[in-house]
Amino acid sequence: MKKTSFLTLIFFLLFVHNAMAHTGLESSFPQDGAVLKEEVQNITLTFESKIEQGSTFELVNSEGASIAVENIALAENQIEGNLSKPLENEDYKVNWSIIGADGHPIDGVVSFTVDVPAKDTPVEEKDETIEKKETTEQAQSPAPVEENKQGTEQDNNSSYLVPVLIGILAIIIVISFAFMMKRKK
Repeated sequence: MKKTSFLTLIFFLLFVHNAMAHTGLESSFPQDGAVLKEEVQNITLTFESKIEQGSTFELVNSEGASIAVENIALAENQIEGNLSKPLENEDYKVNWSIIGADGHPIDGVVSFTVDVPAKDTPVEEKDETIEKKETTEQAQSPAPVEENKQGTEQDNNSSYLVPVLIGILAIIIVISFAFMMKRKK
């Protein structure tokens, strides 16, 4: 009985890491929280490990309206799509949903802002506008970054919750089984 319990425990410890090894977002273009001063015509998401067919993303504006993304393609750990025209100045979200190499569905959001200076503005006005926007961005930057980090930490923590609970349940079952076998003797 002791050997069975010991082997079950060893088996559990060997495979618990694999159960928790979910793919996460490694990097993106545009980056989460970025304020872009140049035109955007493609979206690229890179993940920590290979992603499976069926993985996709959707681009939405600040009103929640979907923006058409063409030629969404998967390559190993990356998913990329092109836009038919550059994005207008506005806030956007990339809602991604992937299937990790382990078969688990994972989703998340990348938020960014497009703020391309107008081309028909005289040079002097353009410089003043850029200075004002940079000052505003510097004043606003720390809060969104903090918020994004907290959201990422919550996503990472919640992905470990299910495997940990399953592991605890397995240990309780093994201990209960061992206790019942001991009482029968």
